[in-house]
Amino acid sequence: MHTALKRLCILFVVPALLAGCSATRPTLNDHLNNPLFAERYAEELVNRMTELEIQKDPLIEDVEKKAIIDQVREQWMERAKKARDVQREGMTGEFAEMKEYVRGRALLLGKTVYLSTTFESEPGPSLHFYLTTMVDPRDVAFPDPTAVDLGLLQSPYGAQTIAVPEAKDSSLYRTLVLWDASLERLYGFAQLSR
Repeated sequence: MHTALKRLCILFVVPALLAGCSATRPTLNDHLNNPLFAERYAEELVNRMTELEIQKDPLIEDVEKKAIIDQVREQWMERAKKARDVQREGMTGEFAEMKEYVRGRALLLGKTVYLSTTFESEPGPSLHFYLTTMVDPRDVAFPDPTAVDLGLLQSPYGAQTIAVPEAKDSSLYRTLVLWDASLERLYGFAQLSR
C-alpha cells in the first residue's frame, strides 16, 4: 500500500509541481515596459553606480570596469528621464486608503493602467480595479454607472500592468478604485490627473 501511494504521488503531484515551475514569469524587460517600474529601476541603478565611485570601490581602479560603470550610469540616466517623460503623457495619482490599507502610485496611459513598485494592499476575497469618471467614489453609490471593471487584482503587492477594455475615451476617467466586489467595500482610490 505504501508503494502504491508513492506511485500515485509521483504520477499526480510531481507533474503538477513541474507545471507550476514552468509558468511564464515576467522578465526584467517586461517590467521595464511599466514606466513607474522603469523610473525606479533606472534611478536605483544610477545611484548604485554613483555610489561605487563615492565609496572609492576598488572596481573603479580597473579601467575596463570604470568604463562599464560610466556607460551604465549614462545609459540609465537617460532611461529614467524617458520613463518620466512617458509618465507625463498620462495621468497619475497616489492611492488614498479608506477602510483597508492600500498605498502606491497609479498611472493611466492610453489603454493601460500601471501600478508602481510600492503598490500594496490588504488582501480581500474579490478585489477589483475600476476606472470611473467620478472624482471621489465615496460621493456616489459605487460602482457608479461610469465605472469600468478592469478585473481582479493580480497581486496585492508590487508593480503591475492592467489592460483597460475598449472605451470611448480613457482620458475621461478621473479615478482608479480598488473595490472588493464580494464585500462591497471600498479599499482605496487614486485620483488621476496630469
